[in-house]
Amino acid sequence: MSTRVTRLASPIVSLIALALFLGVLSGRAELFLVAVPLLVTLFSTALRAGRPHYTLTHEVSAARVFEGDRLTVTVTVTARSRIPLLELFEPLPSTVALASGDNRAVFTLGAGQRLRWSYEFRCAGRGQFTFGTVYARLWDRSGLRVHETRHLAAKPVRVYPRVEPLRRLPLPRRTQTSVGNYVSPTFGEGLEPGDIRPFAPGDRVRHVNWRASLRLGKLYVTQYHQERNADVVLMLDTLGHVGPPSASSLDLCARGAASLAWAYLSRKDRVGLIDYGGVLRWVKPNLGRTQFERLLDALLSAQMIFTYVAMDLTLVPTRVLPPQALVIALSPLLDPRFVRAVEDLAARGFDVVLLSPCPIDLTRGSVTLSPVDDLACRLWTLERQAQLAQLHRQGLAVLEWRPDQPLELALAPLVHRRRWRALAG
Repeated sequence: MSTRVTRLASPIVSLIALALFLGVLSGRAELFLVAVPLLVTLFSTALRAGRPHYTLTHEVSAARVFEGDRLTVTVTVTARSRIPLLELFEPLPSTVALASGDNRAVFTLGAGQRLRWSYEFRCAGRGQFTFGTVYARLWDRSGLRVHETRHLAAKPVRVYPRVEPLRRLPLPRRTQTSVGNYVSPTFGEGLEPGDIRPFAPGDRVRHVNWRASLRLGKLYVTQYHQERNADVVLMLDTLGHVGPPSASSLDLCARGAASLAWAYLSRKDRVGLIDYGGVLRWVKPNLGRTQFERLLDALLSAQMIFTYVAMDLTLVPTRVLPPQALVIALSPLLDPRFVRAVEDLAARGFDVVLLSPCPIDLTRGSVTLSPVDDLACRLWTLERQAQLAQLHRQGLAVLEWRPDQPLELALAPLVHRRRWRALAG
C-alpha cells in the first residue's frame, strides 16, 4: 500500500505559509491567530490518521463461457475499522462491454460493516482473460492523504467462439466403418431398407419380409443399408485476417468452425482441426464431448502469426488427415499459400469444401471509405469473383459467407446439391 498527499493539501499549506509570511511582514497578530490553529489541526490530523483495515474478496460467476454470454462480478468488502471513503476500480479487457452496473464504485463503511458490490458485463469476443485485479483508493478523514493499493485475486475466464445451431450440413462423399448417421450403399445391419432377396441359410428370422413371402409363396428377407459415420477435418486459415477486433474474418472463421464441429460431433462423426498459420497445429479427429472441448481450446488460442514460410500439409500425420475425410477449409483467401494448400488437398483426392467469409464486406464495415477506397474495394470484388470462379473450375466446392448472413444459409447451396446427388445415387 502506498500513501501520498492529495491535491487538497497543497492549497492549505500554501494558505498557512502565506498567512505566516504576511503576519511576520506586517506584524499583525490576527494573521497568526488564523494560521496557527490551521497548522495545529493539520499536524494533529496527520498524526492521528491511521491506515484503514479491511478485507476484500472477488468472485466471477463462471470460468468458461461463449461469446455473447454475460458474467457477473461480485466484490465483497468487510471493514475492520471505519473507512471514510473507499474507491474501487477493476479494469476490463477491450473485448468486454458493461451490461449493467459499473466497474468503478465509491463507498463509505463503518467498523465491522460488510458491503457487496456487483456488476455485469458481456463477453463480445473470444479469448482467455484474467479478472480479479482491483485497484483501491482510501481517503482519511481530513482528505489530505490517500492510500492506494492493488488487490490480486486471479480469476481466469475462457471465452469460447459462439456456436450457432445447424440443422443441415454438407454430406460427406465417403464414409468410414464406424456406426453413425449416414446411410451407406453397402448392405448390413441398419435401419434403412435397401433391397429384397430370397432367403439363404444363415439369414436371421427377424429379417424375413413376411408380406413378400406370403405373396410370392417363398421366403424372402429384407436387406438394410449400413449406417456409417464420417471423418471431418476443419482447416482454419490463420495466415491473415481483416476486420475490427472480435468481428474480424478470423473470429468469423472460428465461430464457423465451432458450429460445424458441434453439429458433426452430434451426428457421431469424428472431427479434427488443422490450424494452418505461422505455426502448424492440429487436433486429431475423435468423437464425443471431450473432443469438442479440445477443439474449443484450440480455436480459443487461434491467432495470426506472421511468417514467410509456406507450410507443407504432407507433414501432417495420417491420423490427423485421414484419406477419406471431408475437409472444410475456412479462409477469407487473403494469402495465396492457403489457396495452394487447398488446391493440393483437392489434387490428392480429398473431398474439400471451401467456406470463405467475405473480407470486402468486413473491410467496408470497419472503416469509413473515401471514393478512392471505394473504387479499390470494387476492384477487389472483381478479383475475388475471378478467384472463386477459378477454384470452382478446379472442382472445389466454394461457398461465400457474408458477415451478416447466418452460417446455415451460406451452407444451403451445397447441402441441397449434395442431398439431391445422394437421392439420385
